[in-house]
Amino acid sequence: MAKVHKTVEQARSNLAAAAPTIGARYKEQTQKASWADPSTSAQAITNYNEGVQAAIASGSREANIRAVGDAKYRKGCAEKGAAVIGARVTAALPEYVKGITPTMSAAISASDSAPARTRDYTQNVSNRLLPVIAAMKQASGKK
Repeated sequence: MAKVHKTVEQARSNLAAAAPTIGARYKEQTQKASWADPSTSAQAITNYNEGVQAAIASGSREANIRAVGDAKYRKGCAEKGAAVIGARVTAALPEYVKGITPTMSAAISASDSAPARTRDYTQNVSNRLLPVIAAMKQASGKK
């Protein structure tokens, strides 16, 4: 069976089609989310450490997050975020296309040049999946 890849224009079009309804979905999902606990986890603090070492050292980050809590976060998402997310997604489409094009092109190229599938899943991962991931990572410019 021939491979059929999504084009960058199809990816852009799909995101554009979701923009008008994304506000309601965003509002619904953010009302279910827990923000305070994950944001104060050890991993979150470790990840954030490089950018705000002084705030972490003083303890102000955790104290301020807990002071805001989930209720204020959810209220802000519902009252502010839900109203603007669709328009902001639409406005960001050119940047999205610019950003996704090299990565998507690399993935398609690596996928098209991958060897045929075998019955051995470990060979398939090594010979088909990992080269696609490596090509995408290289194209993204990330280390």
